[in-house]
Amino acid sequence: MRLIERLRLNGIELPNTGSMMVASSYYSLCMEHFRSIVALTELELHGSASSLLRSLFESYTKGLWFEYCSSEVDIELLNKDKFNKPFGLLVKEIDEYRNNSENKTSKLSVAKKMNWKSLNNLTHAGPAQITRRISGDNIASNYNEEFIKDMLSFSTNYGLLAAGQLALLSGNKVARKTVLEISKLLFENGYNKALKRN
Repeated sequence: MRLIERLRLNGIELPNTGSMMVASSYYSLCMEHFRSIVALTELELHGSASSLLRSLFESYTKGLWFEYCSSEVDIELLNKDKFNKPFGLLVKEIDEYRNNSENKTSKLSVAKKMNWKSLNNLTHAGPAQITRRISGDNIASNYNEEFIKDMLSFSTNYGLLAAGQLALLSGNKVARKTVLEISKLLFENGYNKALKRN
């Protein structure tokens, strides 16, 4: 079984509260984006793969926010499609909450600051996408290996973080062990090789 398939965490039981179900749904969506990025990369559809990076980051972040910071009112607003807290505020509140928690630190705002402009550029068909489609006089996919490696690294990190959060929420020791084993394999072998080989 490929490593990415082992990350599905099918069959784990999660707390059935409003905030945990919403958070778990966001983590699940993040993992789906991760699997999609890997699949699209294997098909050499790098533009489509990279356009999902922002959605992957957002779904992980929103999962954290609903897990740690949301109220019942927020859940009600989300269910009515009226939840509209600015993304930057979600990130700030996550960092504040986690930095004030025992033995936890969060630098999500640093990740947002470093990546947000590029993520938007890739998602919204900006120059980062267009310039990678021009090669001399030809229009074709022209994403270099370094870009592909960085894209897989970014998506793998957040896919594993989302899987880890789901495993923690479930309290399932086998799921936690699986996520840790896959993380170790990926870090030891490099993302590109490990994802393609396994």
